[in-house]
Amino acid sequence: MIPRLVILCGLLFVLSGIVSGCDPAYRYMFFPPERTEYTLAPDPNLLFSTSDTSYYVTRDSLSVVFDRKTFKVEIKYFSDYQLNTLEFPDDSRDAEFSANPFTFANWIDPQLGYAPNRFTVFKISIFNYASSKLNFDPELSFLVTDRGDVLPGYGREEKSSRNQSIEGYFRTRKGSSGVDDEVFERRMGIVRQTVLYLGRPIFQGDSREGIVVYDALDESVDKVKLIMKGFITAYNENNEPSEFLDLQFYFKRVPLQKDRFQPVAAAHDTAATATGTGDASSVASTLRNAAFELHQIRFRVEEEEGAAVQQDWNVKPNALTSLIGFLKDSLKVRPVLKVSPADSPELLNAKVGFLFAGPSKPIFADVEVQALANMIKRGGFLFIDNSAFTSNYQYYDFMIALLQNVGSKLDRQVRVVPIPNDHAIYKVWRRLSGPPQGMDDIENMPDKRNYIQGLFWRDQLVAAISSKGYSMMWNQRDPSRLDQFILGANLVTYSVSTLRPQ
Repeated sequence: MIPRLVILCGLLFVLSGIVSGCDPAYRYMFFPPERTEYTLAPDPNLLFSTSDTSYYVTRDSLSVVFDRKTFKVEIKYFSDYQLNTLEFPDDSRDAEFSANPFTFANWIDPQLGYAPNRFTVFKISIFNYASSKLNFDPELSFLVTDRGDVLPGYGREEKSSRNQSIEGYFRTRKGSSGVDDEVFERRMGIVRQTVLYLGRPIFQGDSREGIVVYDALDESVDKVKLIMKGFITAYNENNEPSEFLDLQFYFKRVPLQKDRFQPVAAAHDTAATATGTGDASSVASTLRNAAFELHQIRFRVEEEEGAAVQQDWNVKPNALTSLIGFLKDSLKVRPVLKVSPADSPELLNAKVGFLFAGPSKPIFADVEVQALANMIKRGGFLFIDNSAFTSNYQYYDFMIALLQNVGSKLDRQVRVVPIPNDHAIYKVWRRLSGPPQGMDDIENMPDKRNYIQGLFWRDQLVAAISSKGYSMMWNQRDPSRLDQFILGANLVTYSVSTLRPQ
């Protein structure tokens, strides 16, 4: 019998001969070239050379901020690695048929041996604290590189764009098959949800964030300036833009450090920093035997439905009992479940207050809204979930208004925006790619959303509103619905390990 080693050596010899005679494109399949990935980081030297103290770099050295006290603009570059791994992981797995519109996903160019950049992508966040109205047109923004390139911003859709648009980009590259049509629609669905455009003004107390897109940079580029031309800071009596600023943000090309973006708990999460790892075992050991209170919030409903008051506030009576059982089994903690009216003083002791909205519209007096804000100020977290799909009232709009009302009781540094998929609530204990499947997905509800809306206070997540119906899924502990319980455990872990009295 021929020795295995001889056979292996023979195969390697034949393979090397085949590869050496192949086209270079195929050689990459076996011996991909070594390549350093790069990202864009804030350039403090150029930034500080402007002598404008309104600009600064965030503590994590990932974002550039322009802060005029009455409003703030924050800009962060998204590398392809972040877009594929953290922002759109489920849409970046099907090579050329991936739905991620901002990268080539996991497709490899056979001529290059790697995936080139499709676009240059930034995330822009605008916070209006005390200005009357703000606005921003991404199509008026552009990138200037150190080799002289000028790259204008993309519009979102063809019909509303003055020049180039993302829709036009993909339409010219779309095939005629049904698969091509489906991928095109999936990509445009993500674009419509995430890409900024010139819309209604950003009023005082509101915020807006999203993605802006430019052409890909040449690999020889070392420094980049992003110019927000004509940023609108005021409107006149005819509701027309009347005051403008030109903002400039400087970035430089640096090697990508992937470990900075690994799915571990956020740097400020004490559970993660206790051991320096942030993995499931370290978080669990940090919280082991921790005792804390979880409160289910009681509420009143509209008078015409008063007969249903006794059941409407608690339409899923087993939801939190099942979740607590999961917490005890998985985290070895000692949570205590209490039921509290919204204005109860005991609610101040809650680490998480759960509000499960039933089939009838809840009513909250101003004193109750203030009590919810006070719970947050004491280091608690508010989680609102839809527990009964109903047409009796517009659940999502009403709850968004409630969340905004709660935020108004805190201070001006609040914003209500979708929670990013790389936030700690999706990874502080166990890693999730984003919001898990909800009852709205299972029942294919027409207004289902693939995100959870968050209330951020002083840049820290303190409340969330879900239209997913997780409480319906917690109500019965089904082994096939583990991710929904993991989300609940992450919410609790985040609150217990991170939030402190303000």
